[in-house]
Amino acid sequence: MDVNDRKRKGRCIVMINESTVLSKNPEMPSRKYLKSIIIEPGITLNEMASDIYNHIDGKVSIHDICSKIVNEYDVDYQTCLEDCMELFELLIEHEAIKVKQGA
Repeated sequence: MDVNDRKRKGRCIVMINESTVLSKNPEMPSRKYLKSIIIEPGITLNEMASDIYNHIDGKVSIHDICSKIVNEYDVDYQTCLEDCMELFELLIEHEAIKVKQGA
């Protein structure tokens, strides 16, 4: 896996791709609320984003997560990948998830 860091607006942005493996940040507790997930402090995920988040386990790649979501929802792979990447970048920026090193 090729992970490149770059600076943008004073923040370190991690570049991710389909082979990237992600893990949840254990220092940011989450809880289920109805069909949503709330990640402390104050990140609320809708039902689909919650399903995507639930697939993050530190073992599977973004490609694998997207393949599972395509089978669960009526969405094509490319649209799913774009939406997942946007969600993952947001969650990485808020430190709710992180790139698993050496995966």
